Amino acid sequence: MHVGQPVIDARSQHCAAMPAIDIVMKTNNEKAGRQKGNERQQANWLTSVRQLPGVGERRAQQLKRLNIETWFDLLCWFPRDYEDWSTTVSLAELEDGREAAFLAVVKNKPSVTRRGRLSMVRVSLYQDKRSIQAVWFNQPWIQNQLESGRLYRFYGLIKRSERIFQVQNPSFELADEGFDSEAVQAFKPIYPLTDGLSQKMLRQYILSVWTAIKDQMPEFLPAWIRRSFHLSTAAYAYERIHFPRTSQDIEISRRRIGFEELFLLRCGLYLTRRQTRLQASAWNLSVNTNGKRMITQMIDQLPFKLTQAQQKAWREVQSDLVTDCPMNRLLQGDVGSGKTVIAALAMLQCALAGKQAVLMAPTAILAAQHHQTLSRLLTDSVHEPVLLTGSTSISERRRILSGLQSGEISLVVGTHALIEKKVQFHELGLAITDEQHRFGVRQRKLLAEARNQDKVEKGPHVLVMSATPIPRSLALILYGDLDLSLIDELPPGRQPVETYTAADADRDRVMRLMERVVNAGHQVYVVCPMIEEQADSDLLSAVAVYNQLSQQKNSTWNVGLIHGRLSQEQKDEQMQRFMSGMTQILVSTTVVEVGVDNPNATMMIIENAERFGLAQLHQLRGRVGRSSNQSWCILMSDVQDELARKRLKVICHASDGFAIAEQDLQLRGPGDFFGTRQHGLPDLRMINLYRDRDVITDVEHALTQLIDKDPDLNSPEHQLLRQVIADRYPAVFSQIGL
Repeated sequence: MHVGQPVIDARSQHCAAMPAIDIVMKTNNEKAGRQKGNERQQANWLTSVRQLPGVGERRAQQLKRLNIETWFDLLCWFPRDYEDWSTTVSLAELEDGREAAFLAVVKNKPSVTRRGRLSMVRVSLYQDKRSIQAVWFNQPWIQNQLESGRLYRFYGLIKRSERIFQVQNPSFELADEGFDSEAVQAFKPIYPLTDGLSQKMLRQYILSVWTAIKDQMPEFLPAWIRRSFHLSTAAYAYERIHFPRTSQDIEISRRRIGFEELFLLRCGLYLTRRQTRLQASAWNLSVNTNGKRMITQMIDQLPFKLTQAQQKAWREVQSDLVTDCPMNRLLQGDVGSGKTVIAALAMLQCALAGKQAVLMAPTAILAAQHHQTLSRLLTDSVHEPVLLTGSTSISERRRILSGLQSGEISLVVGTHALIEKKVQFHELGLAITDEQHRFGVRQRKLLAEARNQDKVEKGPHVLVMSATPIPRSLALILYGDLDLSLIDELPPGRQPVETYTAADADRDRVMRLMERVVNAGHQVYVVCPMIEEQADSDLLSAVAVYNQLSQQKNSTWNVGLIHGRLSQEQKDEQMQRFMSGMTQILVSTTVVEVGVDNPNATMMIIENAERFGLAQLHQLRGRVGRSSNQSWCILMSDVQDELARKRLKVICHASDGFAIAEQDLQLRGPGDFFGTRQHGLPDLRMINLYRDRDVITDVEHALTQLIDKDPDLNSPEHQLLRQVIADRYPAVFSQIGL
């Protein structure tokens, strides 16, 4: 019987250091009696797990596989669930499919059955006149840990086969000879494991660490915050999350630790943003009357009218550009909402103000597409954008680098090549990054810190564009150091993409639809979850689907293939063939997820669609439906899992990316945004951003009150809090200057 929901996502478990404290620790040598007395040592939260009794090189390597290397890593290795030993039931009360704790006597010596590398231990247990069979799989050592005729306390999953009850892989402990039922831990933690480690080992290691430091646990949340938001102390939370006495202990501890991790992160983002505003200086990109006329002329000559959301976003961006305080703004919009137009207007204003602007995209394909779009939008401007990527020829690269250094080139579009040391700008006034989650904090920081060759201490304004719809609760964390502009409406004239699920039995119908689309002169994407087939997987691979479509009988289809293992030149060539219409069907992995714009593509087939997150499926679907033509997205899946089917149903019935993102957060948790997204911020280990909305609200209120009281966190009562922020997330907040 597990307690509530799992406490954490096991994929995201790692903490950095906390402040150093003095502790008393017994070393292995002391334990063995090879040193006199107790040796007092200086230790801190970065003390290696090798200092714990029983942890040698091999065990340390096993812990390292879990990202556990220090004492604090261990303390932050939170349980994923708990076994509820608080109530013992009789064998007559056992229920099929439920977990339970019960007392029973071992009837006979356990037997071991082996088949190759597999083993199974069986033993009969009895209580009064009733019996139950216990089974352990691949744990042959259990045979030597149970003695016939002795009383044990067991906990495990109960299964019923015909008239026989069975408990599978139960935990157990000796319960006779003066057994004290009150001494049994009511709720036993269940930790994520790796090969070679057991629950018993991790419980003992964590107990050893806690025993050593429990009386000196630092408290960095100010007392007024703990009182105002009904939070326990750090000592209580970290003890009771690992050693709870009641289910209430678990909830109190989870709330405190969840609040703590989110509050520290939000405080760090706030301090980063504040320091940027106070210390940095940017170029004022005001333009004269003629410049304003040219910007208005560009807007008037667009083949479409800006939506209300686009107009509002442009006003916000433009107001930032005309100050010497650096803009740090996130421009967030759904797929196809028209963010590039806002970027083009900002780049034009920058060039008209006599400065340089750069737009950096995560891939050469997307960079080339942006370059083409900007060239078209700025046709009547004297400022022509250039393209710089890793595949730019040597001679063209030299010309561009020279032009950027001299100031002759005002506008440049490119990839990571733009943040190489060789690239020097004359006066960089604006830096734009597209698809922020593809970069990370470090790359954005490098671009934002670009300086001109004369070392004038003025940096660029920074605009971040993202087509990944993110719920507000996540946006506050991913982009908490940025102002937010939202484009939440699509241009008129777009038809919604008809989205359906289909099983393998429906494949013939899907193929007939694809044939109809191609014969009408349109193009098709086929997206697969993997590049090549694997022996232990039944997922369809891009290579296999490409071979199948290429070898179709009586087919004149021109099929292309693109995936991450191709060279950049090969990927560019395949995309160019597809964009030009030479390739009718493009088989791909998720490399087409970001930004590719081909209005002639009107159908997408996604194989093994259950393998993708909702946000990713929505991003992929956004590659079609980019014109007035009817488009289709077919989600191929034979999965019977109820949750997976529910997720696919959401995509079929919803087209609003932000609503889909909320559903993704509810169904899958924040893992798709934290972990797979390379944004550079730490994963959240305890808080659930969908379930814990009240905690998120409390964190925002606490942050507001803290800023009002002490905007720089310089008062004595906040000094430890400031230090912990830098210690906990050193890679993220090193720029705070602590």
